Amino acid sequence: AVGWLAMALVDVADLVGEDFAPLRLRTVALIDKIKSLRVVDGLWLQVIDRPDLDGNYQETSASAMFTYALLRGTRLGMTTVPDGLAATVMARALQPSAAGVHAGLVYVPRAPFTVTILGLGYTPADVVLSETIEAEMYGAEYAQRFGAQFRDAPESIAAIFRRISKLSPISTANASVLRIENDGFQMVNLTVRNTYNCDRDQGGDLVMNIHGQYRSGQHQAVALLVAGADRVQVQDVVLRSLQDTLYLQSPRKGATVRSCFTDCEIEGDVDFIFDQSTVWFEGCTIRSLGGRALKTWATAPSTDIRTRYGFVFHDCDFITDELDGTRHFLGRQWLEGVRATPFGTPNVTGYSISLGEVSDYLEPSGTISLDTLNSVGKCVILRSRIGAHIDPHQPWDEGSGNHWNSRHRPVLYAASDMLEPLNAWLRDQGLHYEDIAPQTPFLAEFGTVDV
Repeated sequence: AVGWLAMALVDVADLVGEDFAPLRLRTVALIDKIKSLRVVDGLWLQVIDRPDLDGNYQETSASAMFTYALLRGTRLGMTTVPDGLAATVMARALQPSAAGVHAGLVYVPRAPFTVTILGLGYTPADVVLSETIEAEMYGAEYAQRFGAQFRDAPESIAAIFRRISKLSPISTANASVLRIENDGFQMVNLTVRNTYNCDRDQGGDLVMNIHGQYRSGQHQAVALLVAGADRVQVQDVVLRSLQDTLYLQSPRKGATVRSCFTDCEIEGDVDFIFDQSTVWFEGCTIRSLGGRALKTWATAPSTDIRTRYGFVFHDCDFITDELDGTRHFLGRQWLEGVRATPFGTPNVTGYSISLGEVSDYLEPSGTISLDTLNSVGKCVILRSRIGAHIDPHQPWDEGSGNHWNSRHRPVLYAASDMLEPLNAWLRDQGLHYEDIAPQTPFLAEFGTVDV
């Protein structure tokens, strides 16, 4: 209980700032007392103030909590970390190699308990999970590269590896450095980095930039995949990749789960925060990388039309490190799985589109599934700062290009942008959206500042 209290106090202190003043002295006193009760050159006891008690022992989970409180308290100017503490906790409570760069894939499966990954460095850069994996990799290559890592893994983890090994290609949904299926999962104070350099030759446009990266093609490489897990909390974490850095997957179409990202840094170029979940971003830095793709999109939500909230960014900074002629956008809505579109004026003779079980297209006729049609994509940006790399007159981009093609969709700022132009077609397909208010926002900015 004392460990949870200490962690909660330093977290709240960071969140509320000056409003924490009435509790600051008491929090400092608690932290100082905790420091004084640590076993010399060791951890903390299960009953922390009774070293004389028979059977009392140095307890690892509480020691990890106290260490987190001390590290975070140090960053807030409340205390200092005792020399050697982090190394001791890593050696005895976690792993001797907890600090540094760790190569390999990390899968956190569903379980009857919640899992926490805690980086014990002073900053997120001190503990890095890093690997190269991408969506066009074939199962045989995946198995050959990563098989040894999963040879002695628990069955719940090994089963994930075996399933992915049978796929060719493995697809975006399986191309992540860190995969989270665990409800209630928490992660604090580390970096997750996918080092794929967009250099797999896929034919077509062979133009590469000075970094050896292809400027086009399918180069999905996920750093963090939240694979249908609910109540996920991520704080003080850095996520790095190029295309599809953060994949926020719902458990099934038309459903949602919830995640919260606080004080995180997320970078990429193409659709690097995407999919169907409900996600709150608080105090995060969203960095769009130029230099490779001709366009970048920070977000690509595919929220279902009847899911109340999609992505919500509050008090965030949208920035770029490069102003090199790349066109940067806040995002584009992902009409997930689209093959044929009911939007716009087609330039294909005899074009027709109807509702179907699956989305498909064989010119000039196509079908669109209800799941695809309803993937409207919702994203709201509140009281945040938006850099000059985003055109204030066109912050959002259309889907699949700015001219009509079979996958085209215009920007849908509100439900009326979908329901009004498709009114007759929806009626012909027997579809009804009377429960959706036309003014329902899909994309919005409120109280933002251009910087």
